[in-house]
Amino acid sequence: MAACIAGLSAISAVGVAALAVNSSDGAPEISAQAGGKPEPKSLAFVVRYVDKRPSGEFTVTFDNGEVWQQIDRNQKIILERGEQVVIRRATTGKFTLVSRSGQSTYVTRVH
Repeated sequence: MAACIAGLSAISAVGVAALAVNSSDGAPEISAQAGGKPEPKSLAFVVRYVDKRPSGEFTVTFDNGEVWQQIDRNQKIILERGEQVVIRRATTGKFTLVSRSGQSTYVTRVH
């Protein structure tokens, strides 16, 4: 009995390693890490405005006030005001912005 309780404690301490909800209704995909609260795998944003940096990358501000910057200098992508884009979690520490036309580039959140 004690071994059974210890096993259950170990399982609950580990928690759910990952949970993905892939919804076709436009809702974000959700991921949960052990001991943490669920984080979306992708979110939709509406472009408020886009600034081009001297080195060619863009900085985009969304309607919700978030600011993201392109970090992939080799990828050219055109974004327009009012366009809906999706930002997805890519590899550890990286995010991918996908435009309505399907173009994508790596971005990082500035603000």
